[in-house]
Amino acid sequence: MSIDYFVTLAISTGAVALGAVWVAYRRSRDTLHPMIFLGLMLFYLYGYLPLSLVQKDSAHLQTFLSIQQLEYVQTVNFVGVLSICLGVLIGAGKTFFSPYLQATWLITPTARRRLQQGAIACGALGILGFAYGIVQRGGLSSAYGRAYGGGWSGSGYLREAILLTLPALLWFMVSHLHQRMRLKDWGWIVLFATPILMHGLLGARRGPTAMILIASLVGWFFVRFKRPPLRRVIVGAVSLGTLLLFLVTNRGSIYLGSDFQFTNSSSYASEIVSSNEFIYGGGVIVNAKTTDTFFWGRRYFTILFIRPIPRFLWPSKYQDASRALNIPNLEQNLGTGGETFVETLGWVGAVGSAPGIVADMWLEFWWFSPFVLFTIGWFYGMAWRKATSRGSLWILIYTLLAALSVYLVMQTLEAMAFRFLLMAAAAWLIWKYATGGRSFQLQTPALPYASPPSSVQLSSYK
Repeated sequence: MSIDYFVTLAISTGAVALGAVWVAYRRSRDTLHPMIFLGLMLFYLYGYLPLSLVQKDSAHLQTFLSIQQLEYVQTVNFVGVLSICLGVLIGAGKTFFSPYLQATWLITPTARRRLQQGAIACGALGILGFAYGIVQRGGLSSAYGRAYGGGWSGSGYLREAILLTLPALLWFMVSHLHQRMRLKDWGWIVLFATPILMHGLLGARRGPTAMILIASLVGWFFVRFKRPPLRRVIVGAVSLGTLLLFLVTNRGSIYLGSDFQFTNSSSYASEIVSSNEFIYGGGVIVNAKTTDTFFWGRRYFTILFIRPIPRFLWPSKYQDASRALNIPNLEQNLGTGGETFVETLGWVGAVGSAPGIVADMWLEFWWFSPFVLFTIGWFYGMAWRKATSRGSLWILIYTLLAALSVYLVMQTLEAMAFRFLLMAAAAWLIWKYATGGRSFQLQTPALPYASPPSSVQLSSYK
């Protein structure tokens, strides 16, 4: 049986992603539009990657997924990618990036001072949590003296406290609207960025590395009312992807005390193994369809409402949720069913692999997943529109979404959601402390001006 139809579907999926990138840029002239980075990642995972697998060895690929299964998987992927792209474009609307309007945002001295105070306090908590985890491991050399290293704590909140340094970094930059950075200010920025960057590079972790680099750049350009040229964004995206690929390929050789004997990572992405993102995601889709195993929101109910409950208040929360909701124990795995692939597919999914956002939502909502994916895309587009036209807290919300987009597309909504909720809550608390909820936004509706408006009325902090 010919594999041509699958190839056509893969090409069509990639074309949808790149086409959405072109439409978004033509509409907004904003290289930080969410469709730019989401579209490039969707193109890679659901367009380029399957085509590279076919080109490398289509016969070997079919030992994991038959042609009929590949066609079904790619149909689901095509619909999912189309849904995300439509959601982003509709949520973003026809807003046009205008540095002139953004340059009119004002912050009073009192609000500026409080933003800095809140950022420093939040960042200090994050640094202390990071340091505590390192101490619990026996020091820096013990924590990062092994592959995929890091600190540890029995408390999930302490383990994730490092994330607080990111909203601290961003609010500190926002507090410097219309101001030059002094040497002391750069010192705070470096201090806040160091824990996540260290964890990402020394632990060879793709998510934290991408998160801190994306957040720093997106936040900086929003605060400075500028945008990088499109060619630089594309080159930067490719460079970041190459760095992340290098980290995961050489994870076993990156740690303190290593001999740093690196291997060539150029062929890692197209390696036909069960841990490959496209193959594993395809396995999740086929396995769920074959076994009729869909969770209908039960996994995410656990993640959003049960996971935040401190363990000392409910020690057996994951076990109880597993029994009550008839879902896997999410403390032990993501519930994607990789361990059961052998019964339906004849092979076992690699431990620790992630299915990607389309397969993750398929497992949760079956053919209703396109509506959920559309909503996710719409939220990204809406957040960009408000960050561009209103500023204020939306700068933080959108920058956090952008920073976590690698988790969302390449892993699962779960990997992105709990990090986003924690950091957004911290950002909101700083915002309330600094302003009491008042914003530095336009009194009149923010119009997509391409040139400076003739008159703009402002409301500053009071």
